[in-house]
Amino acid sequence: MLMPECRKKLAILHSPDAPPGARYYMVMQIADYLEALGIDIIHLYGTGRFVPADAIFVHVDRSVVHPGIARFAGRYARQINGYALDIRKHTFVDGLLNSAEAYPAPVIVKSNLNYGGAPEHGDRNLLSLVARRARRALSGAPKPLIRTKADYRIFPDLADVPRAYFTRDNIVQKLILEKDGAKNLLREYIFLGDLHYENIERSAAKIITEDEHVSCLPFTPHPRLLNMRHRLKLDYGKIDYVLVDGTPFVFDANKTLGVGAFSGTEKFGDGTDLMLKAFAGEIVRMLGEQGDQPSGITRPKAAAPGPKARVPRFPHAARTIARA
Repeated sequence: MLMPECRKKLAILHSPDAPPGARYYMVMQIADYLEALGIDIIHLYGTGRFVPADAIFVHVDRSVVHPGIARFAGRYARQINGYALDIRKHTFVDGLLNSAEAYPAPVIVKSNLNYGGAPEHGDRNLLSLVARRARRALSGAPKPLIRTKADYRIFPDLADVPRAYFTRDNIVQKLILEKDGAKNLLREYIFLGDLHYENIERSAAKIITEDEHVSCLPFTPHPRLLNMRHRLKLDYGKIDYVLVDGTPFVFDANKTLGVGAFSGTEKFGDGTDLMLKAFAGEIVRMLGEQGDQPSGITRPKAAAPGPKARVPRFPHAARTIARA
């Protein structure tokens, strides 16, 4: 434990409307481990108040973050996700389709926003809500058909997708499944700084949120995943994908990871808890580094994350273009 005068301080910047103390984000568990390691945690809700700290962890649950957030984060010597401003799916995911194409195979329709757009549609900030509705009314755009992940839809053929779904609010993507026997796999590349983990979930469903947790282990990420992470300017987050002949096919990215419904249960998995503890240790290491890092606190490397690194599990699982 550090002496009070030597203790490092980490500010965590949340969305202005985030409920103080809410426990459904992984960052809150990481913060608990940081406090146990002697780091003082300062929770900020919006940019109205500057509190000095050694670094800031930007944890604003929106797909598009206002540039003012980056300017605020720039007031701190070091930042985590200080420059990750846009993770809308149309900017990076694979297998995007448009209405003019022919694709006689199953497709999935999703929100262009992270997590079905639920954080934006559930915005409790009255001014933000009014402004968004005013912009939509002025543009003549229809109300979004997808407001949560429960609204995602699978169609057997691109030609079967109603035209109403082809708007800037949504994306239409090839439905690519990675099979493990009769079940489908979802791989998540989860990272913070120079630590890389692969979390694997398995389900009979084609749209996987939470089902059967398989593993959460350190691994060496595919160079394509690292390149995508750099492109999105993510110091912390996850990228959802399956493997197609050994190459990642990317579905989504997230920078405000939730703990899910299994937190605190055996289904949460010891590997996940060990990962969060390792992330806390990585932040402590970062806070102790010397020198300026104007582009953010982390410098992700393509190198291995350590002696426990593994190649992806199920490397030979079958890939299918689903036939609905």
